[in-house]
Amino acid sequence: MTLTVDTPSRNITLLKDNQQLKPSEHIKIVQTSSTTTEVQIIKAKPEDEGKYTVIIDKKEQPLVQLKVIPKPVTHQIMDLPQTTFNEGETLTIRCQFDSIPEESFEFLRNGKPLKPDDRISTTVEDNTYTIVVKNLKPKEDEGVYTLKSEHLILDTPSITVVSKPKQPEKTETTETIEVEQEAPTEEKKEQIVSACVMQLQILIRTF
Repeated sequence: MTLTVDTPSRNITLLKDNQQLKPSEHIKIVQTSSTTTEVQIIKAKPEDEGKYTVIIDKKEQPLVQLKVIPKPVTHQIMDLPQTTFNEGETLTIRCQFDSIPEESFEFLRNGKPLKPDDRISTTVEDNTYTIVVKNLKPKEDEGVYTLKSEHLILDTPSITVVSKPKQPEKTETTETIEVEQEAPTEEKKEQIVSACVMQLQILIRTF
């Protein structure tokens, strides 16, 4: 928004609702000619509404009663080729605009700021915003990822991470083999007795 004040004076004080406004990146006072000064409000916002006046040569003059119509917030769902991932895989979300957005975006997951770490990275390169999540973990990395500016909200569909199947536990088993010993028969008993008698006789002879 640009307001023009026809005056040869360079000493102009701008007021909003009787409060002095100092020039800034948002509000500028620019001398465009010897008799014209522009009051510029860059990207007017609802909080800029109010009664503007100027003080020129110690005299206050009305300028404008400013009303700002809020810009609607646009909410969109990003189209991703894949929403279900296996544990350990990498999720890459890349959003490319036709031109560099005028508003900056913040990165969110489930409505909370997404904090980069050794697995999570967020990058902004010109008109491209990228989220990369490595070594995906169930529950921890699941949910809705968001790019949010003041007037645009871009959500992904809900991301799901499938756990790896658990490997069966190895158990050691021991096998016991029982050997049954047959009871000696009468014939074997006689052979054992005979052998013992012979050993006894040999022992006696040696003495």
